[in-house]
Amino acid sequence: MGKRSKSERKKQLYLSEEREKILCEVLRFSNKRFKRFDEVIMQLYAGEDLHVFYNTDKRMWKINECFNSILKNDHLHVKTMLRNLFIHLDKCSLLMSDENMIQAVFNIFQFRAHWRKDIFKWRPVEQNRSFQLIELANYLFCKYEVPAFLYKAFYETGTSVFIRWFIHLAAGGKVKEMKNIPIPFTQKMGHYFIQGPEKMSVIEALRWAQVRGLGGDEKLAERVAYSWIGTKPFADEAFWESFLQLLIRNGMFNHDKLTELIDYVRETKRENANYNLKGRTLQSLMRQSDEWHCKYKNVKGNWFWKPCGIEGLKVERKAEIIKLEELTEAKRLIEEGTAMKHCVASYTHYCAQGRSAIFSLRKYSGGVLNDIIATIEVNIFLKTIVQAKARMNKPISEEARKYMELWATKNALTINPYV
Repeated sequence: MGKRSKSERKKQLYLSEEREKILCEVLRFSNKRFKRFDEVIMQLYAGEDLHVFYNTDKRMWKINECFNSILKNDHLHVKTMLRNLFIHLDKCSLLMSDENMIQAVFNIFQFRAHWRKDIFKWRPVEQNRSFQLIELANYLFCKYEVPAFLYKAFYETGTSVFIRWFIHLAAGGKVKEMKNIPIPFTQKMGHYFIQGPEKMSVIEALRWAQVRGLGGDEKLAERVAYSWIGTKPFADEAFWESFLQLLIRNGMFNHDKLTELIDYVRETKRENANYNLKGRTLQSLMRQSDEWHCKYKNVKGNWFWKPCGIEGLKVERKAEIIKLEELTEAKRLIEEGTAMKHCVASYTHYCAQGRSAIFSLRKYSGGVLNDIIATIEVNIFLKTIVQAKARMNKPISEEARKYMELWATKNALTINPYV
């Protein structure tokens, strides 16, 4: 027994020394990184393993990811050019200040064949990093003005189509000549696309232009852009265009019911691929939606899914504890919907697919649940809160909004303007 304890002590001492060594190394890097980050870039370029520092400085992780993304057949000279670009921008700008900016720079680098000028001669004028990125994109690509929202294409992964649209318009191309537009697009929609609101993402602006081009007013266009339709994968577009036309033909309806209506239609379409809107009126559709929301209280079986990775919230007050908890099984969604008298259970399929995450804002006292004050939906891909409802789909209270905004700030989530 004594030998075993001695062995354990030695093991613990060894692990402690190793942890101390790693922490000292991390601290050394942390102290150095703001002085000579170009040295770090050189080390990553040379293939040194710095993964133990990635949590300390996510820029390292992103730079390493960019170097590893270069195809092997262009490996040497392209990787060297990227290294030189990173070092140049680190010295003269703020574009290497975080992983999102580095991703934007890498996206720009991938379209170097379209550069109009020598990037190594560029120097920023603005002191704001976001404005510096706009300056750089203008310097490299723009002969003509481009819609402000389209600059957001550079910040994302998997948005090469949108970047190609940017380059096409920057060179003086017409909207109707843009390639791979994923929805049926008319010249009138193209006219509105150029005028898309700066605050929107590229996909949201695309939906906004679609509704405006079909004859919808600005209010409806904005509500659709910020709804599930504004973020959904591009599929069944002919069906969803017919849905938008149905909304537009009506001329006037309670826009606060739009989310409920979309929930009903998308779930009905998911369950029946042949479902269509031929011969239906908006009034009949609204009535069916209301009936469905009242009756939808169950799903078949009990599904489970992994947490989305967004941390919850816990606020301790004198008499109670406020918690924002993710619901990760169908049974809990059903219970939430029953308690709140809404149809959150219909989101089972989307949660299981990893497209949405549902959180419940709750009050506890003495470990016992006292009240549920909001049900919140997050679009995982966009990291955006797209819905927040109190009982019977009513708007959330100011108290609930305060906690939701606190949680959003801590997790870098954006909030849909209509939540």
